[in-house]
Amino acid sequence: MIRKKILAGISILASFPLFAADYVPLVSNQQAEKEIKAFAQDMAKKHQFDQKQIFEKLSSMQPRQDIIERISKPAESMPWHRYRKIWMKDKRINDGVAFWQQHAETLAKAEAVYGVEQSIIVGIIGVETFYGRIQGTFPVIEALHTLGFYYPKRSKFFRSELEQYYLLANEQKWELDEINGSYAGAMGMGQFISSSYRHYGVDFNQDGKINLFSDPVDMIGSVANYFSRHKWRKGGFVVQPVVLQDNQKSLVQSQLALSHSLNKFESAGINLDQVKGKSDKVGIFPFELTDGSNEHWLAGDNFYVITRYNRSSMYALAVFQLSQAISEKKNALQKSEAQLLSE
Repeated sequence: MIRKKILAGISILASFPLFAADYVPLVSNQQAEKEIKAFAQDMAKKHQFDQKQIFEKLSSMQPRQDIIERISKPAESMPWHRYRKIWMKDKRINDGVAFWQQHAETLAKAEAVYGVEQSIIVGIIGVETFYGRIQGTFPVIEALHTLGFYYPKRSKFFRSELEQYYLLANEQKWELDEINGSYAGAMGMGQFISSSYRHYGVDFNQDGKINLFSDPVDMIGSVANYFSRHKWRKGGFVVQPVVLQDNQKSLVQSQLALSHSLNKFESAGINLDQVKGKSDKVGIFPFELTDGSNEHWLAGDNFYVITRYNRSSMYALAVFQLSQAISEKKNALQKSEAQLLSE
């Protein structure tokens, strides 16, 4: 199929505000234009898009300094004790309980279909967008243009996401400029990047479309599908605190992939009673406290799955802790209500 319709009627984008006078671009305009031309040629060859229209649109856009600044200093660059405070607030926990209660039937269905605990689904949406409230105000096309052509550190990844965004917009019948998201081009209540939207988004309410922006049913199903496809194990081990002896500290890792066997950790004296049968591999991660020391957490395969959503051990622990806090608060409220009814 000739995929030109998403560009029909879209005028050349007006220039965005120029950079501050002291800003030094990471990539020259000449180099960016060369790469945009190659991208447009590739889109025409691979997907039959109109090469000229893509080139004219992307080459007319100015990169955004604020996007470069944001991605250069993500929240995950702060120490754990500060990062944790962002998510573990009473309002986020209480609103998580309310979200769970409001969508109880859908969450139960998602758990039954995909084998992903309801608390983790709620925790993800709570961390990502405060249950849909904060979905981002950056036009996705601007974010992916800036990062794909003016941020060499990860340009290959974001150029691939720009390709996926063109395909997604065509499939969903969106205008390229109408969709907003994060500074990194993530969209909707669960902040799916374009490739994730295409590959893991599901029409969970079966209304004929996949709406991850304002349809919590589709979003809940899509988050569960994402975790299922990344091999989440229902009832599996996620993470727990561990106190290390000096001779065990060499087991602490920095990479996200878990490469240690249970046998190795048991041989080192780590208690794995809560892990056996619930995870094939384990790892230990450090998290910085206010005094500069580290607390350590023993992580399993399900913890690694959370990092597939956002490649950060701090993110994964924040999601888990928020999910646990929401679940505990919800269970306490249910117990209290049951006691009142029994009196």
